Amino acid sequence: MEAVEFSEHGGHVGGTGAAGPPKKVLVLMRKAPYGSLYNWEGLQVLLIMGAYKMQGAVDVAVAFVDDGVFAITQGQDSTLLGVKPTAKTYPALPDFEIDRFYVDEQSLADRNLTLDDLVIKVEVLDAAGMARLLGEQDAVLPF
Repeated sequence: MEAVEFSEHGGHVGGTGAAGPPKKVLVLMRKAPYGSLYNWEGLQVLLIMGAYKMQGAVDVAVAFVDDGVFAITQGQDSTLLGVKPTAKTYPALPDFEIDRFYVDEQSLADRNLTLDDLVIKVEVLDAAGMARLLGEQDAVLPF
């Protein structure tokens, strides 16, 4: 996979400069929502990528794996940490044209979570489905 470059003329992979179909970009959320900046930074990237998607430059999706599944769980209370709960932002992503959400089946099971525990509707993928999703991307941005 190559890095995605963005300019005022849109996104393209590998510096070819060729206009074409939107590049497929997957933001891979792997870390818990608190204790590091990974999740917050990934969320910021998603908001920015939404602007590029609106311009037709990229096709953005989000996958939650490992402790990243905690980012979209209901009932988060981060007041003692002095930060806003990130889970409240994910349901707003469709307003930025980010509406394809995936979650790793085993990550949910390992953390005793079900779809009812999540704040957004996701497509659950098994290991083969997740591998297929990753392989279809022009770029994967891990957080």
